[in-house]
Amino acid sequence: MKQLALFILIVFISLCGCQDEKTDQHSLTHQQKKATQNNGHSVIVILIDSMTEKVIEKGLKEGRLPALQYLIDHGTVFHDLVAPFPSMSVTIESTLITGDSPDEHSVPGLNWYDATSDSLISYGDSISSMWKLGRNDVIDHTLSKLNNEHLNKKSTTIYESLKRKGLTTGSINMLVYRGDTRHTLTVPAPFKTILQLESETIETKGPDLLAFGKAIQPEIKGDVPDGITEQLGLNDRYSAEVIAQLIKDGQQPNFLMAFFPDFDKLAHHHGPYAIDDFIKVDHDVQTILNAYESWEDALTKNTFIVLGDHGQSELIHNKESVGIELESLVYPYSVASLFESPSSGDIIIANNHRMAYFYLNNEELTFSRVSELLLQDDRIDHIACIENDEVVLQKQGIKGYLRFKEGGVLQDDYDQNWTLNGNRNIAHISVKDNYINYNDYPDIFHQLDSALKSHDNTLIVTAKPGYTLKTEAAPVHVGGGEHGGLHKTDTLTSIIVSSKENLPDKRRMVDLFDYFHTFFN
Repeated sequence: MKQLALFILIVFISLCGCQDEKTDQHSLTHQQKKATQNNGHSVIVILIDSMTEKVIEKGLKEGRLPALQYLIDHGTVFHDLVAPFPSMSVTIESTLITGDSPDEHSVPGLNWYDATSDSLISYGDSISSMWKLGRNDVIDHTLSKLNNEHLNKKSTTIYESLKRKGLTTGSINMLVYRGDTRHTLTVPAPFKTILQLESETIETKGPDLLAFGKAIQPEIKGDVPDGITEQLGLNDRYSAEVIAQLIKDGQQPNFLMAFFPDFDKLAHHHGPYAIDDFIKVDHDVQTILNAYESWEDALTKNTFIVLGDHGQSELIHNKESVGIELESLVYPYSVASLFESPSSGDIIIANNHRMAYFYLNNEELTFSRVSELLLQDDRIDHIACIENDEVVLQKQGIKGYLRFKEGGVLQDDYDQNWTLNGNRNIAHISVKDNYINYNDYPDIFHQLDSALKSHDNTLIVTAKPGYTLKTEAAPVHVGGGEHGGLHKTDTLTSIIVSSKENLPDKRRMVDLFDYFHTFFN
């Protein structure tokens, strides 16, 4: 999620030097008598932004991914892991650490509309949109409210759950990290004034060990790449070197999750299969393995789980047609400028790149009318909304509707049951003996149902592969990669487990929460 990292980077440049003195709250020193000595088996989860089958297979074929090759040779790789929808990192991580879908964990996307405050909630989309929406609001949403307010308090995180079992946990550069341990980010007085913050400290709660770039650092020996030229620690190398130092210092927690963001940024510009960019990821995985006496020793002491968070659709190179101008499509109805209150327009749009949420603010408008306007563009893929207790789904180029809801006699790969009425070609599925086979849209029914129920009264629109949705200040990566959508190019990714046993049966991120627990039963 390149855009989010850029915004946080701006904040961290301001915060640089705010924690010259590290405290025990960011280390495991005070818990070493409990479980931190890690004489037993530990789990290290590495989340690689935009890792997919094609780039892995290309790198393996060329012999350029020795670390991943080693993990695969001694373990297992699957290329059918399904991300939640919308396929944006902040929603995906919320699902990954809670085992809940967006309708339960309440983080609907990178951008969404909060009707109670009449505001667009954004965790960072582009530099332009951040300044227009209010830099302090975006900073507040990202650094504070995401973990402490927006993520549903009724959703138990993996860090909270494992701590109740007496185990230690850690998070490095993950965007979503809520746990039971209090951590404090201290802002220097001059920047408190510049950012118009009410306090010089930002309180947050995370796992026992929390590292988030320059802002929150663990107490470890040695230097880590956290200067301005290294994006103040928001990079793969920082994540890898912090893990390596924790291992060498004997501070490795029982369960550790780390985010590697770099490839996503490069893939947005160079395309999702840019192997010259992806091999840098392998170098950082090698750094972690090299922290042990040998790679064999690393696998003896740990289970490594390396997974992507989503795929990317390769965008066309035509600058004029790659971006679908949503505001033009809904003309003559108005969409408020980002400088204005969202409800000052007829329609409110929360753009998540290859999908968007639409909200109506005109009593004369209906979702049916908006759908009619949007479907005039043959680059639009699906449109969905809820009527009564059913999801109503339409697809560009296919007549009719498909209505569906939970429950019924039809079953899918994930032991979910559905009732379907209408044109099944709209979802690109086949049904035989009451069994649903998904094709280009894995888990489409659960994904749409949970996204639509994640907050009130919204319509969803997605773009066909190769295209992205364009609104004011939204990024458009011509000829690069993009995600957020419903198609398998967006939602399918890979998972590597450094074992041939205890493998995930249901390969969806929503199911990995329970899978992680199997290592500690």
